[in-house]
Amino acid sequence: MTVTPVNLVERYLFELYNDRQIDLVYEICGDPMLRHAAGSVTALSRPQQFARIQADLTAHEPESSVVTLVGDETFASLTWNAIRRATGEKLCGIEIFKADAGVITDVWNSGYFEGSWS
Repeated sequence: MTVTPVNLVERYLFELYNDRQIDLVYEICGDPMLRHAAGSVTALSRPQQFARIQADLTAHEPESSVVTLVGDETFASLTWNAIRRATGEKLCGIEIFKADAGVITDVWNSGYFEGSWS
């Protein structure tokens, strides 16, 4: 079975984040993984990705759900809702993922928005 970008993003969101299987970083994230923001690109090694995600999970206890997830053989586009169980804060966002050779190589995302997508 071919692993698609959509498959990878589902694993990233549900297994890595929601199920707290942080070691999955070493299987599904590139090394480096490029995180694109407006005006900058940050290259993170797998250990840096692991630490970033572990810190987020520890501080915020996020639980995410998919609003839309579509893709092709290279990219996946995700809109999501999340609640930070530590504070009850509701957030939503949009992210674009690029995959190559069965791993996520790039992520583009803007800042998060308060509230939920309707």
